[in-house]
Amino acid sequence: MAKRKKEEQKGFGKLLDAWTPPADAGAPIGCAATSFTFSSAFFEEECLSRFLALETDPTEDGPLYLIEREEKLSPIVCACAIVDQHHCKGPRSLRWDLLPARLSRGILHAKMSLLVWSNVVRLVITSANLTEDGYRRNLEVFGIFDYREGGQLPSRVLHDAVDFLRLCANHSQMETQPASQPLNRIHALLDRVARTPVSWGQSDEEGLRKGATAYLVTVQPDRPHALDSLVRLWPGYAPPTDAHVVSPFFDPPESPNRPARELWQCMRKRGSAQVSFYLEKSKTHDEKVHVRAPESLLYVQPSGRPGVETHIRGIDLDAIRSLHAKEITLHDDRWCLQMIGSSNFTSAGLGIPTARNLEANVAFLVDSKKQPKTAEALRYSLPPSVALKRGDIQWLTSVQNEDEATADLLPLPEAFVAATYMNDEKECAHVVLSIAGDPPSGWAVFSEHDEPLLTERNWADSKPSGTATIDWVPVRPPSGFWVSWEGTNGRAWWPVNVESSRSLPPPDELKSLSLDILIDILSSARPLYRVLGDYLKRQHGNGPTSPPPELADPHKRVDTSQFLLQRTRRVSWALCALRERLERPVATEEGLNWRLYGPVGVRAVMTALLKEGHSPEEKAFLLSELALELARVRPLSAPGCLPGERIKDAIRGMIAELREATATNLDGGMSNLNTYVREVFEAVLA
Repeated sequence: MAKRKKEEQKGFGKLLDAWTPPADAGAPIGCAATSFTFSSAFFEEECLSRFLALETDPTEDGPLYLIEREEKLSPIVCACAIVDQHHCKGPRSLRWDLLPARLSRGILHAKMSLLVWSNVVRLVITSANLTEDGYRRNLEVFGIFDYREGGQLPSRVLHDAVDFLRLCANHSQMETQPASQPLNRIHALLDRVARTPVSWGQSDEEGLRKGATAYLVTVQPDRPHALDSLVRLWPGYAPPTDAHVVSPFFDPPESPNRPARELWQCMRKRGSAQVSFYLEKSKTHDEKVHVRAPESLLYVQPSGRPGVETHIRGIDLDAIRSLHAKEITLHDDRWCLQMIGSSNFTSAGLGIPTARNLEANVAFLVDSKKQPKTAEALRYSLPPSVALKRGDIQWLTSVQNEDEATADLLPLPEAFVAATYMNDEKECAHVVLSIAGDPPSGWAVFSEHDEPLLTERNWADSKPSGTATIDWVPVRPPSGFWVSWEGTNGRAWWPVNVESSRSLPPPDELKSLSLDILIDILSSARPLYRVLGDYLKRQHGNGPTSPPPELADPHKRVDTSQFLLQRTRRVSWALCALRERLERPVATEEGLNWRLYGPVGVRAVMTALLKEGHSPEEKAFLLSELALELARVRPLSAPGCLPGERIKDAIRGMIAELREATATNLDGGMSNLNTYVREVFEAVLA
């Protein structure tokens, strides 16, 4: 009961719930997220599973999870994680892209997620990394913006977030190189969001008239530092009187503590003013209170001025939780301006004096006279704390700085541009390594299992083209490669991304499905993974074990399912269902490709008919029936979905492919049937 009460406490929530679509979200279109530290398994199995509304579990459902994930990831525009290059690694499905943010000086420290469904665009800005600790254990802070038709949220926040995500993504490769396919995919998603109608939000002016709005506050090169941005957003005639700071990390104790000095510059210069720091605390053996911060926080306030105070408040967390939230709140008797996000109270985190990191925060501005309940709600984001007496505090003599945390990996040199997995079905799968400029001497590329793939010595033959092609025999595509070079003790990780989702092999359970199972899938209203689940149970003998009842009627003992008339009737039902599926609105080109070329799409049906048809005549006849159904497709329109003409064009290309496959089955057949089939294709392609 105690745990439940804590979860229901005002100001507390589950961050993973932010990845769950609202009831009116519609179909998933794509998502892009940034993080400093990263867990690929957590992102794939927890975040993406919720975003896609998967019903299966990777640990309990095995192949069914893979099938459902394949079905729901294939149609989306893009699923991408942009991670700082020092932590960008991990085994994963290539159905989603992993891009390393390769900053020359600072780090990618922002934690932002953009989740796009057909009816809702959700922006999540948080202090939490995409890890188990970030989402389940640490004390974090987050804000959620849901944009939909008729919404009242500030439009500028969404469009500024799109620009910031472009900046982060563009740091994944050299500016002089052509954009990689993963980069093109994320730009396609961001372009789609950038076209969000004006009616989905409101202007800053409209929000201020109502008493509440928000702004994106980023830290990036050639921009004001975060505290300067807050000063510019402050609307009062006089500076704020109170400030509250929550941060787990600070500048080293021996530093001049520029963030604290800059904060006091933001405060009112006359009269009373106070700053409160909320610090993680623990008891020491002599009953002193140990706090994770430098004592210099106390000594930067203006001297010789009455009414100026610095307060220290302690946050008591249990042994398995750590403070990781970052928050700065400024207020007076009317206005409240609260910034939450990724910026620690450090010089690097706030961009003081000049920015090196990429940080993302959101600032909420509330007029407490117009919106008293909203202003009161902002206070709940401050963690529960107690006032500490200065004489009881023991300060840390050294302070860990997350902004310069020990890296898991060496930065990947810029010369290693992109590693791309390709498979054009006709040739064997291969990986293309793109290398530009001059890599460090003595470099070598190794597989995930440390098998040598490419070295500086055998690169000489490929150098003129700038690419090296490595045949990939294993069924599972690689998640990435190790890169080493002379003069280093560590290694860098080179993530592999896919050229196109059509290059990826489907799960074994979806390969070369028989005509019977395709008919069952197409004729069923149930999800693909459920139909296949029943099929797999029957295949492995896990279905009903009791023998079928004895049939007394001798006519019923005859299996007519393979008779031509019965077989044609069953195929016709399936083709009609296939047409109905093609008529449903589809939001993305990837979704259209899945319907046409996926393992349960039109091409799969064509392949099964050619493989299992009892005679050339039957094959030709059934393929012509498939062409007729495709010609009858009348795509339905819906907001945010592909236009009907685009779908018809793609279907016409599929019908042409059917005619080519049919031609080989007409030679020497029945003349009447040949005439009928040719007339069908002439009519549908006219």
